Amino acid sequence: MSILPLTRTIAGHHPIARILNIILPLIGIALMLVYEYCNASCSYLKGSFLGLDLKWVGIIYMAILFFNAVFGGENPALLVRHLRTIMISAAVGVEFFLIGFQVVHNIYCPFCLAFSACIFVLFGINFASMNRWIVVASVVAGFLGIVFFFEGQVVPVFDL
Repeated sequence: MSILPLTRTIAGHHPIARILNIILPLIGIALMLVYEYCNASCSYLKGSFLGLDLKWVGIIYMAILFFNAVFGGENPALLVRHLRTIMISAAVGVEFFLIGFQVVHNIYCPFCLAFSACIFVLFGINFASMNRWIVVASVVAGFLGIVFFFEGQVVPVFDL
């Protein structure tokens, strides 16, 4: 009997995990679309990554996870599983930074925090099938990537 990666479970194998892997990305997309029209205190939070609005980065990210879950098949190839591990784990590193950004500035966005919750639940339900070294490297890379390439502000932006 082999104790190599073959003994790990497949992400989403359990019916509830499979449903959550499909529903949570859709919820994340909906949250970012609603956030686009938010005019509460969270409207003061603006951010971009490499010049792209974080809302749209989040929508694209969740769309990729959704299509991966729907069209990935029953037993996705190792490369697809590693890509999913990298994406979810890097997002965890990013969310640690973005939640910290809200804490430091004492302005909280319920849509952003709900989006973060989607990421953390996706991470939790897929963790058993993830390569631990890829997880650690991706969380660190996600955190450092957002640290170096994030531009954010917490003041009202007025169009002239």
